[in-house]
Parts: sequence; structure tokens; C-alpha cells
Amino acid sequence: MMNTSLCLESPDRAEALRYMGFGEIVPEESFTARIDSAEKELIKTAAPRFIWRIFPVVRDEKGIISAGGIRLSGNAIAEHLEGCTEAVFMAATLSAQGDMFISRAKARSMTDALIADALASAGIEQICNKAESAIVKELQGKYTTWRFSPGYGDLPLDLQEDILSLLDAQRKIGLTVTDSSILIPTKSVTAIMGVSDNPLPKKRQGCAYCNIRDRCQFRRKGVHCGNA
Repeated sequence: MMNTSLCLESPDRAEALRYMGFGEIVPEESFTARIDSAEKELIKTAAPRFIWRIFPVVRDEKGIISAGGIRLSGNAIAEHLEGCTEAVFMAATLSAQGDMFISRAKARSMTDALIADALASAGIEQICNKAESAIVKELQGKYTTWRFSPGYGDLPLDLQEDILSLLDAQRKIGLTVTDSSILIPTKSVTAIMGVSDNPLPKKRQGCAYCNIRDRCQFRRKGVHCGNA
């Protein structure tokens, strides 16, 4: 198991702008200056951390999968872990400082709140990418799938609680979950990665396998979240 801090660098600007709803539109210089200022504050404020553990994948006579004592129900996760003998459970967060950054922005204006939330969303994605890279490096010689989070496909969102309990995430990185399966701090992610000794085929991902595709704000704007 690894429990470590990470350094947040400049979040992907194109991704942040997409979260703000710009799409291909280039923001005005004055707006870009506000983004630059907020980005510096976020980098200075956030305290990113992540934790992970790896467990054997267990299949029964019905083909149902479990790992680490957690039942992973749904066809999507079964397909995602096809060919995998182990599964990594990970959690990453910008920590409470990330939420404080957004709260301060909200107190200033709705525009600042929009910018802060978008930058923090791009920031936690960067941290997840860094965490994944660290995990893959630790598992040198193994093959891994991309990250698959609760709520994706037909994997239940309420699995968040089981994953945090398995990782002892509240004590290790200060990450908790509400009764409605919302992670606290909000700019946090849990995910599952499959692990194999052999090369794995490219797994399907994208809007067709997301369970919020019918109400997704990005699809309504004709863009996507970056996971398509």
C-alpha cells in the first residue's frame, strides 16, 4: 500500500476551460488573467494526496467478481477486469485545502467560483494521472487498465464507502463519503485499475458506458469530459 503526497502543477488549461463551458472559444484577456491568478492560488493552497492497495481478483461460478472482500457488481466492471488477476483500489484528493480554495472563490463572485471549481476539477484529474503513473511504476512488469470509478457504467456509486473503508482513507488521507455517496473533500476520486501479467486488450470507455450520459452537462454542450 502506498500513501503519499503529490505536487500539483499547472492544471490542464484546455480541460479547465472545457469545464467552464468555453469549448473552442478563446476567453478574453481579462478573463484569462483571472484564471492565471486563481491557478496560482490553487497550486499554493492544495495539498494533494493519494493512497492505493492491490488485491487478487476472485471470480465465482457465476463469473461475479470481488477483490479485497468487496463485491464488484455490474457488467461494466466485469468487462473492465477481464483478463486481470489483480485489482488496484486507489483514492486521490486535493484535500480540504482544495475545498477551501473553492469556498473563498464563491465568497468573491460566481465567476471566481466557476473558475476555481473548473481548475480544481482539472487539478484532481492531474493528480489521478500522477497517482496512476506512480502505481504503474511500482507494478513494473505488469499490465494495467485505465481507471474505472464507481458510478461509471453500471458500477454502483455507493461502492465509494467500501473502497474508502478498505483503504482506511479517512485516517490516511482525510477522505470521507456522505450517505449520498458524495466524497468529502469534493475534489477527490476513487477508482479501480485491473492488473495482469499479460498484455491487455484496449478496454472500452466513453459516453456510451457512463451512467450520467443522459444528464451530462458536457454532452449537452456538444463536448465531453475528457474520458470519451
